[in-house]
Amino acid sequence: MPSGWNLGTLRTRMGLGPMAAIDALAAWRGSKLGLRAHLVIFGLAIVVPVLLYSAFLLHRYTQSVHASNERRALEIARALSADIDREITAIVTTLETLATSRPLIYEDYADFYAQAREALRSRPWHVVLIGPNRQQLVNTRIPWGTPLPVSSLANPDLLRIARETQQPFVSDLFQGTIAKRPIFSVSVPVRKGEAIPYVLVMSLEPDRLVEILTGESLPPGWLAAVSDRKNLNMARTRLAKEFLGRPIPEESVRLYAGRPEGVIQTTDFESQRSLHAFHWSRLTGWRVATWAPLSLVEGQLRQAWTLFFWSGVALLSLSLLVAFGVGRLMAAPMAELMHAGAALGEGKPVSPIASTLREADALSLVLSNAAKELDARMGAQAHLAAIVTSSPNVVVSLSPAGIIRTWNAAATSLFGYEETAVIGRPMSILSSEGSSGDIDKLNASARAGSVVHEDAMLRHKDGRLIDVSVSVAPMYDDGGKLVGISAIVSDIGERRARERHIEFLMRELSHRSKNLLAVVQAISGQTARHSPSVEEFQTRFSQRIAAMARTQDLLVSRNWKGATMADLVRTQLAPFAEDASSRIEASGPPLQLEPTAVHSIALALHELATNAAKYGALSVPDGRVAIDWEISGAETAAGRFRMRWRESGGPPVTQPVKKGFGHVVIAEMVASSLRGQVTLDYAQEGLLWAIDMPCSSVMAEA
Repeated sequence: MPSGWNLGTLRTRMGLGPMAAIDALAAWRGSKLGLRAHLVIFGLAIVVPVLLYSAFLLHRYTQSVHASNERRALEIARALSADIDREITAIVTTLETLATSRPLIYEDYADFYAQAREALRSRPWHVVLIGPNRQQLVNTRIPWGTPLPVSSLANPDLLRIARETQQPFVSDLFQGTIAKRPIFSVSVPVRKGEAIPYVLVMSLEPDRLVEILTGESLPPGWLAAVSDRKNLNMARTRLAKEFLGRPIPEESVRLYAGRPEGVIQTTDFESQRSLHAFHWSRLTGWRVATWAPLSLVEGQLRQAWTLFFWSGVALLSLSLLVAFGVGRLMAAPMAELMHAGAALGEGKPVSPIASTLREADALSLVLSNAAKELDARMGAQAHLAAIVTSSPNVVVSLSPAGIIRTWNAAATSLFGYEETAVIGRPMSILSSEGSSGDIDKLNASARAGSVVHEDAMLRHKDGRLIDVSVSVAPMYDDGGKLVGISAIVSDIGERRARERHIEFLMRELSHRSKNLLAVVQAISGQTARHSPSVEEFQTRFSQRIAAMARTQDLLVSRNWKGATMADLVRTQLAPFAEDASSRIEASGPPLQLEPTAVHSIALALHELATNAAKYGALSVPDGRVAIDWEISGAETAAGRFRMRWRESGGPPVTQPVKKGFGHVVIAEMVASSLRGQVTLDYAQEGLLWAIDMPCSSVMAEA
């Protein structure tokens, strides 16, 4: 901000409070929220709390209505369940009375039949007396003397339960043997001394349950139903026969969750979302349910919420219209201030404005004075900026605390950070991990008045480290006060890279020379041990060194990254046959070998070729050598590499009596170095040598 004016000046000149001054400054600097947005927020701050409080009251009213509907539905379900329990209790009383009749005790079934018909004459009830093995002895539904079948109650354990519990038992819905339609029954054990030889069963029509359900005055639009223990519909106030015996919806069963009673929202038989209350009877084990469509019980609530919604929309719309109207009246002076601010940012002159908004006029005067002061400074800064910008070195100025103030193009090129991304941040953002203290030490030395030159590792934006030379020096104003720190950074990465490359080459040369000398020493010792004379030693040793030299040339030509199997076979066998293309056949998939495998396989090929040239297939014109290799499962850890050397057309082969160094190479050394298994067959028609090893021992990494 230009000198001579600040936030206090704004408050003084514009007559605003602290918060208003901050809002004015934010608007001048380009805040995202405009005047109209603030007016809209102000209007919403008035309207929204009113709407929220109204919604809260309506929500509490909705909760109260929901609770009232749930209590009402549950009370109806309890009342209907109690009515059914009273009916079942009356039936049990009747059956228990009949169970103690004298004809039954004396097994006078005809007299008992007449007595039961007389007792049930005024009721649409029928009783069945069932003896052992579920045989019906008396059935008042049909005339006396009619042959009676074995009872086929849906629950075969009905008689067993009545006898074992010695208590009345109410059945679920089942298909009656005589009635030929769904019925339910109430069973009472008949005692004769300590024994229970009979069970007295009263079979009832589900229509009686329908009468009980419809007898209770249900509210308009409400329905009621009874389901048995198997969740089958037994009775219903509407469409009772259509839904008789049908299972109740699975969603309802799941929401019951084994509770004795409760209120849920579920889908009924007619696929309507309903408020559903249920009560489980301890006497019968049945569940009585009452329900009504949600559209019925919540109709008034939905109307209330709809009215509230559209009223809120209207109120919000009115508030927004007023805010936009007032904002439009204030938009003209605000737009002129925005143009003045843009002109100030571009270094152009700014003229005061005259409007109906006093605060806007005061702010435009402040901007006009600031534009004049900035114009005077921009000329002096432009010259210095041109020098820093065109410098090939990184030139950065810091505050005394080490905060970046300026950042030239060379700094962006070297470190990858744009100027806007680093201004205002500490220089330590360029420090490598664990070395932020080095930058702090340099800054401390500069603050103490020292000029420091050091080599360091600084971090690029992408995380890589850069070798640099850093020079820091203090900057003072005309009064000798420390006002900042200058830092000049030069890239010395190429110099350091050359130094590291030379060091690497020296180490690599030493390592490979040692390895090569060790191999030469081993070959020399083994060749001497198996050579009968100095001349023989010189010949064999020279040949093996030549084979190694060819291998070295092959690896060097590939920058020590290995070699292909085909190139290795060609270089090792070329010296042994002038017409190698016709006498030596090599086949196999393309395969890149790693350097260690190249050395081992090269020695084996040399020894095999030497033996073939002296004693085997390559010692005669018609002899042939076939070399093939294959790979299996290379993409897995268990992948295998197999290679075979087969000779044909040569002299008859005999197994050597004495095994020399060549045999050690092809049979032991290669297998040991490559973790493989060697097969060596001295077949009369030609030598066969094969090796089987893991792919990881030979294949170079992709």
